[in-house]
Amino acid sequence: MKHHFSLLVTLLIISCACTSNKAGLTREEATQQIYEVEQAFNDMLAKEGRAAAFAHFAAEDGGIQRNGKMIIGKDSIFAFYDDKTSINVKLTWKPDRVDISDDFTLASTWGKFEYSGTRQNGEHFQSTGIFHTVWKHQPDGSWRYVYD
Repeated sequence: MKHHFSLLVTLLIISCACTSNKAGLTREEATQQIYEVEQAFNDMLAKEGRAAAFAHFAAEDGGIQRNGKMIIGKDSIFAFYDDKTSINVKLTWKPDRVDISDDFTLASTWGKFEYSGTRQNGEHFQSTGIFHTVWKHQPDGSWRYVYD
């Protein structure tokens, strides 16, 4: 009887270690999806600008924290970035780490970013830092950020 119990416990541990979400993804597949969505976000920003990219990758109720306040919702995020106060803006980033929740519904990323551009008065600016984004798996299978 002890042998059967040990076997059952071992099988349970193995099955938990290979957890997948409702869509049947493995942890490795879900992690890869997050790296890919981060890259797509970065690429869209380079091609279409901050307003389009930040609004597109936001969840409907997603939010960004900027200038000491929360900006909630795709339309508000688009409006915030559509201000035209800076030109030749370049923002690049790459996650150094991705963590996925055990139920595969949330993920967080963090890593380094570089941000530069020119203000309307001609002043050049450049900064670097660390970003942190929280992603939520959507019913359609996509990942959208809920916090950036």
